[in-house]
Amino acid sequence: MMTISGGELLLDLFEKYGIEYIFCSPGTEWTAVWEGLAKRWGEGDNSLKYINCRHEILAVSMAMGYAETTGRLPAVLLHASVGPLHAAMAIRNVYAAQVPMIILSGETYEHTGDDEVRAQGWHWLGLLSDIGGPSALVRNYVKWSNAVKSRDSLVDCVYRGCQIAQTAPRGPIFLSIPTELLLKSRKEEKIIRPYPVAAVSEPRPSDMKEVAKQLIQSQQPIIIAEHAGKKPGAVKKLTELAELLSIPVFECTFPYTANFPKNNPLYMGYDASEALQHADTVFVVSGTTPWYPPSTGPRKDAKIILLDEGPLHERLPYWGYQIDLSITADIEPALAALVDIIRADISQEKQPAPLYRERLEYWQAKHEKMMAQLETEALAVKEQRPIASRWFLHLAKKILPADAIILDETILHMRYVRQYLAQPDHYIKAGYGGLGVGMGEAAGVKLAYQDRPVILMVGDGAFNYNPVLAGLGLCQEYNLPIFIIIFNNGGYMAMKLGYNMRYPEGWAVRQQTYFGVDIAPAPDYVKVAEAFAAYGEKLEEPEDIEPALKRGLQQIAQGKTALLDVILT
Repeated sequence: MMTISGGELLLDLFEKYGIEYIFCSPGTEWTAVWEGLAKRWGEGDNSLKYINCRHEILAVSMAMGYAETTGRLPAVLLHASVGPLHAAMAIRNVYAAQVPMIILSGETYEHTGDDEVRAQGWHWLGLLSDIGGPSALVRNYVKWSNAVKSRDSLVDCVYRGCQIAQTAPRGPIFLSIPTELLLKSRKEEKIIRPYPVAAVSEPRPSDMKEVAKQLIQSQQPIIIAEHAGKKPGAVKKLTELAELLSIPVFECTFPYTANFPKNNPLYMGYDASEALQHADTVFVVSGTTPWYPPSTGPRKDAKIILLDEGPLHERLPYWGYQIDLSITADIEPALAALVDIIRADISQEKQPAPLYRERLEYWQAKHEKMMAQLETEALAVKEQRPIASRWFLHLAKKILPADAIILDETILHMRYVRQYLAQPDHYIKAGYGGLGVGMGEAAGVKLAYQDRPVILMVGDGAFNYNPVLAGLGLCQEYNLPIFIIIFNNGGYMAMKLGYNMRYPEGWAVRQQTYFGVDIAPAPDYVKVAEAFAAYGEKLEEPEDIEPALKRGLQQIAQGKTALLDVILT
């Protein structure tokens, strides 16, 4: 009977359970997997694809961008101990953004060896071992972690891990696998488990009817959304719901994605503080922090409803929001059910309620005023030198292609990027909890959508946190041209704002001595890009914005990564 190694078995499991891409930051424990992959390719089977990411944060964040845009589950291979430690911040981002992923790290149980598996080396005993194993290092940043003990548990853990990762609320799972298990050969075994189907949480019909009744009867309802935009179908149903009852839709202060079309007259931006004081019903759709602080929420007699895939947020040490009705369900089918109930109820009326028409007129006027204000603010700084980010983004909105995907790894300029450019299915907030992942996410998105322009807007501080050399090398190696736009204001300006807010009359402000702020001397980012055969350009004058953006877009259309270093106020 034919025998296969544990590495080959792992590849069989990946293929069986729908994994197409393996993102890897190399480690010697994966030699058996690579040998198995080489065998597959040599026999003409290229169904499993391998991406050599050169850096742990790059591997995890690239897998994140790929998974978020395709809906497919990726696998990430990391080196033992040091790999998970280096990748921990990116893994934490994946967890916060609720992106499914299976992450694996090696370890070793043996130090004597046998005829098939030699002792792994002194470094495994002295440098690559941790109490509790690798899974203990990232336990707080994943949905589920486990240590594989045998071939049987390998089959079980990969199956269960894939299912857990894809079941709402989605997220990463982590497995550690002994090198000895990967190297040892055993008789070939059939994988009899079916494809792991994610469990779907359906809302109770009685809850949906109660929500529908409350929204229909409410005089001043508002909607606040945070993660709804992760699914286009959910955005569609949220839009239908808002339009049926003329309910304004706000987004949270720090949304991971865009949740509502900006050109819709019921779109009201990111500041719900004033509306919260008047609302009698607040419907929070997939929200972790719908307003902040939690104590500054709606008026005391307002009815607060939360629809979320994990409404208890049990992994947060403090949450503090008072909720009257909490519904645990997948967002898309729950919104669809709610829309159906409301449509059936209001269709029984002979004519639309005057309240809905009046409400639409009121919020449409506020929407138009808000959008006009954005135009006015941009035009007011048109001639400003150095360039004002609002003017740059105002022009970018007109120049960037309609199908472009924007990844936003800025902090100080984040509000403006969202206001001008964030649209459903076109915007991802990179660095969702920790900076330094934008290049990897952008490469992962480009891998998924090679026919769409991918734009990474990144602050110069965040750019310095990224594994830039590894990222540019990866884009060059795998022909993944992305357009990197650096918002360069010379440092960590969010830090400087902290001084001015907390100690406006303090020593730092009076002496203009700001520790932890400046990035000086200023690096030549253009030369860094050119070292990897990428196109680089420095932009300093407002009148050069349009041609510079067009040159960058032309470069990526021709298959070349582009970097634009924009000098801002």
